[in-house]
Amino acid sequence: MENEPAIAVVIVAVYPSDRVGLHTLLQPGVLVLDEASSGAELGAILADLRPDTVVLDTTGEEGTAVSQTLGGIASAGRAGEVGLLVLGDAPTTDLPVLAGADGLPGWGYLLRGDVDAAQAASALRSVAQGLVVLDRSLAVYMARPAPVKASEPNKIPAPVLPGETLTPREIEVLQQMAEGLANKQIGTKLGISLHTVKFHVAQILGKLNAVSRTEAVTTGARRGYVLL
Repeated sequence: MENEPAIAVVIVAVYPSDRVGLHTLLQPGVLVLDEASSGAELGAILADLRPDTVVLDTTGEEGTAVSQTLGGIASAGRAGEVGLLVLGDAPTTDLPVLAGADGLPGWGYLLRGDVDAAQAASALRSVAQGLVVLDRSLAVYMARPAPVKASEPNKIPAPVLPGETLTPREIEVLQQMAEGLANKQIGTKLGISLHTVKFHVAQILGKLNAVSRTEAVTTGARRGYVLL
């Protein structure tokens, strides 16, 4: 909306190039107050600034960046006040952490590389309003409850991932990942949409209990799914 105030954010990414990329992505309707390279640095920044949302790119830090960023928010005494939007490609590790985080008013997870400026601005506004935003292909993670043990009848089921057996299509996608192809290239080669590729990649990561594409390929090779 043209008359809506800009969303104030602090961006977090380990690598300078990724922080530059976030600056470029977040231009329309977003005011970048500052940037940080780690959760600890973020904590120091939040002691002086009051952004609506933190934007985190997990490149190179999948599996740890979300927890460290949440720690930075908490250390600054901002838990319950600032939302968190994550751009990444390892939802198998990060989604449960986000879903179980205390004092996180709104949060989101979008798959890196397939988000445009308008989508990012919309997601940030929703997160700032206390909502949860997910890439559509990741809804499966939040929709499948884990079985509750008979000894724990009152326990709230946590999201779980599908079983370990890969489908023939997932094996095809994993083989293309092993050959170093990006999602768009995989979609073109296999004749499927980008969103379908993203869904398959997310499923593969979950079934192989991998936190990155590299780990998925390595695990897949060890189990005989792909040839390196």
